[in-house]
Amino acid sequence: MKQLFSQKHKKNTFFWGFTSLLLFVSLLSSAQIRPLSQYGFKVGTGISKTVIIDNPSNIIPKLRNDFNIGVFYRRNFNKFSIQPELYYQVRGGSFKASTNFAETGNTILRNHYRYISIPLLFGYEIAKNVSLIAGPEYGYAVNAGTTRGPYNASDFNLVGGVRIDMLDIAHLFSINIRYVHGLSNTTNKSFTPTGSTTPIPMTFQNRTLQISATYNFSDYYNWWKKHGDRKKKK
Repeated sequence: MKQLFSQKHKKNTFFWGFTSLLLFVSLLSSAQIRPLSQYGFKVGTGISKTVIIDNPSNIIPKLRNDFNIGVFYRRNFNKFSIQPELYYQVRGGSFKASTNFAETGNTILRNHYRYISIPLLFGYEIAKNVSLIAGPEYGYAVNAGTTRGPYNASDFNLVGGVRIDMLDIAHLFSINIRYVHGLSNTTNKSFTPTGSTTPIPMTFQNRTLQISATYNFSDYYNWWKKHGDRKKKK
């Protein structure tokens, strides 16, 4: 009798343990379903450079490191996503030359191209929580025409990169790694080679590698609506 009770107890323990495991996996899986709409904040850093196309001068572009900060909205369609953004960034890099720049009186010129940027990014999930992203980006230079700013206010770019959605249940964070390739000329400067009287127009273009993190405020808000009040009452 005792042996029969022991076997029955083991079967019940196994049944309830297995049922609990299935329930936990089911809840975890449902929590990992990506929401239809997401929005929030983004902040990050960028390594930028102003390249000189077919450089006729003795000027050498140098890298600079600056920040970016803004907001985003993401609409998900199964494996596809569309993500417009609005953010502020500093680009431009620095220049070094063998002769002094008129603007600084020395051989170093540090540019500060300050942009309000609006990219429209299209994403496709190639693996669990890993998406390739690409799209156009328009930038408006708020300091165009100044000594350290670009000559042209408008800056058109192509963006490509990867987004990694963190494996947290609430889907709160994502990591973004992007390359932003400038298409617009940012200067009206020219260069006159030694021994020549004919100036050569120069073409400057922006190049930037960005690393940023996004915080999905919408997911936190939905999570708090569902679980926050319940915790507060306890």
